[in-house]
Amino acid sequence: MEILEFKHLNLKIKLESFINIIGSVSSGKTTLLKMLINKVPNTSVYIDNKPLSSYSTDFKKKNLTVCLNDLNFNTEYVNEELLFYQKILNVEVSKAYDNIKAFDNFFKLKDILEAKTQYLTVSEKALIKILSLLILNPRIIGIDLLLVYLPLEMKLKVIKYAKNNDISIINITSSSEELLLGSDVIVLDKYQVKEYDTTKKILENEKLLLEIGFELPFVVSLSSGLNYYSLLNKKYYSNKTLVGAIWK
Repeated sequence: MEILEFKHLNLKIKLESFINIIGSVSSGKTTLLKMLINKVPNTSVYIDNKPLSSYSTDFKKKNLTVCLNDLNFNTEYVNEELLFYQKILNVEVSKAYDNIKAFDNFFKLKDILEAKTQYLTVSEKALIKILSLLILNPRIIGIDLLLVYLPLEMKLKVIKYAKNNDISIINITSSSEELLLGSDVIVLDKYQVKEYDTTKKILENEKLLLEIGFELPFVVSLSSGLNYYSLLNKKYYSNKTLVGAIWK
């Protein structure tokens, strides 16, 4: 699976490890993800030049997943939640528990693995919502404004896991800092694609970001200010390279 297409938007997405979607309020961001899992019925979605309807139900359940923007759960306990979608896909019980053990080791879940979901912090709830689908190793996982609740270290773990397992994250975000974690950005406005380009090129277009009410990430904004006062001569996209340029 290489290309995800939304024909009504003339949008072809190359499935990289981490792609961000941003846009103004009511621009169609969540609708795009809902179309992927047919919560908004459509004939627009194509995968590798084939209509989504031509793929089997099993293929779609296994490979196309979306974490919508809520903190509701299907079960009472964290470990049960991590089993829930595996059971739907008829993953063998022993394999399902092995997957949970592997996730426990990778994401360090020991403190909450047997906890009741209702007692989790907001950040922990968002994490378990994401992991309950990520554990299926889908080809695509859409995440709707949930990564914003995670600390940076855990965001990086989620992205690393996805990259290691050939999973593409399509992330709706309101956080300018999250743009720096991805390769590409899709900008929506009034249910149309305003721009789709590399993260660097989108961040260079400050006018575009301001039009949709999006601020530059702090490090980019700071380097822009330093450029204005001729203290630097280009924009920087990480704290490490910015600090290095200032103090070289």
